[in-house]
Amino acid sequence: MSRCEAQDDPLLVMLRRLPIACILTRVADSHVLATNPAFTQLFGWDEDQIISRHSTELPIWTSPEQPSEILDRFNRAGRIQQFEAQLQCSNGKIKPCLVYVEDIDFNGEACRLSIAHDMSKRTNAELALKQSEAKFSALFSDSPEPYVLFAKSSAKITDVNRRFTEVFGYRPQDVIGKTAKDFNFWRHPEKRPAIINKLLRERCLRNEPVDFVARDGCVLNCEVSSNFVLIGEDRCILSCFKDVTEQKNIEARIKHQAYHDSLTDLPNRLLLQDRLQQHLALSERHGLSCALLFFDLDHFKRVNDSLGHSCGDAVLQEISRRLLARVRKADTVARLGGDEFVILLTGLSGNTAQIAETARLQAAELLEAVSVPMCIHGHGMQLTCSIGIALSSEHSHTPEDLLKHADTALYGVKASGRNSIAFFEPQMQVVVSQRLQLETDLRQALLNGEFELHYQAQLDARTQSIIGAEALLRWQHPEQGLVGPATFMHVLEESGMILEAGHWVVREACSFIARLMLQGLITAPFSLSINISPRQFRQANFVESVAAAIEEFRVPRQCLKLEITESIMIHNISDTVEKMNELRDMGISFAIDDFGTGYSSLSYLKRLPVDLLKIDQSFINDCTRDSNDAEIVRAIIAMARSLNLELIAEGVETAEQLAFLQQQDCHAYQGYYFSRAVSEAVFCKLLEQMSVSAN
Repeated sequence: MSRCEAQDDPLLVMLRRLPIACILTRVADSHVLATNPAFTQLFGWDEDQIISRHSTELPIWTSPEQPSEILDRFNRAGRIQQFEAQLQCSNGKIKPCLVYVEDIDFNGEACRLSIAHDMSKRTNAELALKQSEAKFSALFSDSPEPYVLFAKSSAKITDVNRRFTEVFGYRPQDVIGKTAKDFNFWRHPEKRPAIINKLLRERCLRNEPVDFVARDGCVLNCEVSSNFVLIGEDRCILSCFKDVTEQKNIEARIKHQAYHDSLTDLPNRLLLQDRLQQHLALSERHGLSCALLFFDLDHFKRVNDSLGHSCGDAVLQEISRRLLARVRKADTVARLGGDEFVILLTGLSGNTAQIAETARLQAAELLEAVSVPMCIHGHGMQLTCSIGIALSSEHSHTPEDLLKHADTALYGVKASGRNSIAFFEPQMQVVVSQRLQLETDLRQALLNGEFELHYQAQLDARTQSIIGAEALLRWQHPEQGLVGPATFMHVLEESGMILEAGHWVVREACSFIARLMLQGLITAPFSLSINISPRQFRQANFVESVAAAIEEFRVPRQCLKLEITESIMIHNISDTVEKMNELRDMGISFAIDDFGTGYSSLSYLKRLPVDLLKIDQSFINDCTRDSNDAEIVRAIIAMARSLNLELIAEGVETAEQLAFLQQQDCHAYQGYYFSRAVSEAVFCKLLEQMSVSAN
C-alpha cells in the first residue's frame, strides 16, 4: 500500500482494503504517509508520486489555491464531512469528487485521513437527465446507485430503478403508487418533515444522511441527494439513495481504533483525556469531584520474558476484564500502554477526607481483584499491582496535571516496595524531579565521557599474588566528585542507558588489559572481571559486541571474565546457555556474582557453562561470628568443589575471615583486607609492588 514503516498496522491493513480513495498525512509536517490502491485506480497517480510529499505539493490539485481552501474549511469545522472538489488525474482529466477529511491517531501520532468519492458518474447522470428523457431513462435504469422518482404533488413513488431493488429488496410493484410512509421506509419518520422542508427551501438535497429500513428489516445508512426534474408535463423529485452503510462502519471502526486500545478494547490515552476534560468541567459545575487511579502490574516484564508476549497479552486482557467488573458503568477503565492502566472514578461527593476514603476503598478492591490467582495458557500465576491516586479537588484541575500527579504517586509506591496504594503529595514531585534530573545528568555523563572504571584486586592467599581484578563503574561528577554505582546504577538499568554504558565498560576493560600487557604488568593467567547486567546480556548482538571489543584491542580471551547474576538464569534459559556457550568457545570464562543471594537454583546452575562462583560478602561478613553464615559458606564451597567450579570470596575485610576461608579450602578472595577498588594508576602501582615483592 505504501512505504509507511508499520505495513502490518491494523489501520493500514484496513485502508488497503477500502474501495474508496484514501490519503493518510502526518499533521506535524503535512507529509503524506500512505495511499491505497483505490486512490491509484481513481486518479492514476502511483504512490511513488505521492508518498512523502507535502500535501500542498500533490499533483491532484487543479490550482495552487485549492489545498488552502480545503484546509481553511477543515480548520473552521475541525473536520470535512462533505466538500465537492475538482481533482486532477495523471492523464490530465479532471474528476469531480466528494471529499471527507478527519483527524485520527495513528500509532500515537496525530494524522489526517482524507477520503475522496468519485462523483463523475453522479454528475454525468445529472447532466444526462437535463439533456433528454431518453438519456434519463437509460441512466435511471442502469445507474449503479439506487434511484427513486417521486411525484412532487403527492410524494408517491412513480418509478424505481433496478439498483434500488437490489439494495433495499423492494420490487417496483411493492412501492409504486405508495409514499415512503406507507411501507415504513424511514427508520426515523419524525425526521422526514425537516428534510422535506430543506428540499423545498434549497431546491435540492446533497448527500443528506438518512437511515432507511430495507424489506428484510436491516437498517441502511444512506446519503440522499434530490433534485426537481420535469418528466414530460409532470414535476417530479428524483432522489438518489446511496448506501454508505459499509463506509460508515469502516469510519466507525477507524474512529473506534483511534480512541481504543487494540489489545484490550479499553479507552486509550486520547479518549481518557477527553473524558477527563468533560468530567473535570462537570465536577466544577456541579460541585462534585473525581479521582484518578494510575497503576501498573508489579514485575510484569518477567511474564513476557519468561512465558512470551502472547501469554503477557492474555494476562493484560484478563486484568482488563477484572477491572471492568469492579467499577461502575459511569467510571472509565483505560489502558495507556504496556502494563499501565488508569481508572477514572467520577461523581464523587463529600469533603476531601470522604472522597479520599472512597478512592482508597476502590483502589484496595482493585488491588485485591488483580491479586487473585489466574491460569493463563496453562501457567498458574499470581500478580500484584501498585496504585497511585490523585484527586481532582485537591491535586489538579487539568487532565495533564491529574495524570502526572497520579503517575508520581505510583512512582512513590514502586520506590517503596510495590503492591500498595499511595495518594499524591507535593513532596513526591520533588523526588520525581530529582530522579528525572539524575537521568538527564547520566545521559550527559555518557556524552561527556564522565564514567571511569576502578579496579579491586583479586588475590590468591597462598601465594599472596594478584590473580585478577574486578572492574567497577564510577561516575566522575563535575560537581559532586566521584560517585559510586549505588547512586545511579538502578537508573541506568531502568532507563535503558545500561546498554550504552555496558558496551563502554566492555571496550574499556579490554583496553585496560591491553595497556597492562603492554607495560608488562600482567601475564596470561591474570583475568579481569566485568559485571554484565541482565538487560545487556539479553541484547541480540551481545556476543558479537564482546567479540568485536576483544578483537579490536587484541587481548587474550582468557584474560576477560564476565560476571552475571543469578537473575539472568530465569529469563529464557535456552538463550542464556546458547550465548554463554558461544562466548566460552571463544575462551571467555563466566562467574556467578553474589551467589546465594538470588534464586540459587541448582537446576539452572547445572545447565549453565559457569567457571567460577563468587561467594557474596553478606555471608562473609559474619562467617566467623554466625554459625549459620559459616555453614552457608561451607555448603557453597562444597557444592562448587563437587561441580568442579572455581571459587572467590567477596568482601573479605579481616584476617580472621581469610583464615576461615582458607580452612575451608577457599584461597581466592577480594576485599578491603587487601585493597578497595582503586583507580587505574593506583592499581598499576599495586601490581608493580607485588612484582617487586615476588622478586
